[in-house]
Amino acid sequence: MSPKELNRVDVIRDISERRLRQKDAAELLKLSRRHIQRLVNQYREQGPAGLVSLRRGKPSNRRYMPEFKKQV
Repeated sequence: MSPKELNRVDVIRDISERRLRQKDAAELLKLSRRHIQRLVNQYREQGPAGLVSLRRGKPSNRRYMPEFKKQV
């Protein structure tokens, strides 16, 4: 996990344990309150692994196609 994701886990854990309000967490992480709610739901269902980006390890949608690279 990246440092950013580790920080998110700590903040989301604090929300789950009712030590922090969602509104305060949203300001802390610079996200919307709705996005915080989505992260809390993911954390409750899957634990810390639910907060890891699902795009990790996948190629970018903005990459150049191999045929184009070969042509250039």
